[in-house]
Amino acid sequence: MKIPHFFQKPLLPAVLLSLFFLPSCDLSSDIEDRQLNEKLQIQDFLSDNDTLHFELKTSGLYYLDYVPGTGPQAETHDTAYIYYAMHLLNRSLVESNFDTSDTLIKPVNEGKLIPGFDEALTYMKEGGTSLIVVPSKLAYGEQGNYYISPYTPFIFQINLVKLDKHIE
Repeated sequence: MKIPHFFQKPLLPAVLLSLFFLPSCDLSSDIEDRQLNEKLQIQDFLSDNDTLHFELKTSGLYYLDYVPGTGPQAETHDTAYIYYAMHLLNRSLVESNFDTSDTLIKPVNEGKLIPGFDEALTYMKEGGTSLIVVPSKLAYGEQGNYYISPYTPFIFQINLVKLDKHIE
């Protein structure tokens, strides 16, 4: 059984359009301004969602064990079967696999996912759902990618459906 999306505002076409036009802006603007803007976006999101008690990890990841899992703890090299939804902080959906029957299958903490997602998996137990706020330094950083602007923070909902424990 899948847990429904935590956020319900899929606005991907509008988001993608706005992100495609951002590169036409002056991207050489002050890096410190971009970093400050990102910090303010994260703080605004946390303030607007003050009933959610995220834990700030030393890496800068904000982690919330939204529905604690009851199965085994995820460890490096385990194989995780995951449903996820990736949103901008305005809750616009960027991507998700919740509407499919296929879980994302990835090794835990082996660099196959963005660093913030990888880290979050190590805090989870099988059957759990976590919410994470991922600053850009733990996502796509100051470069962005072909559809994500530089210094873009995200929030993810991660459902860890199943773990295959690594056997040495």
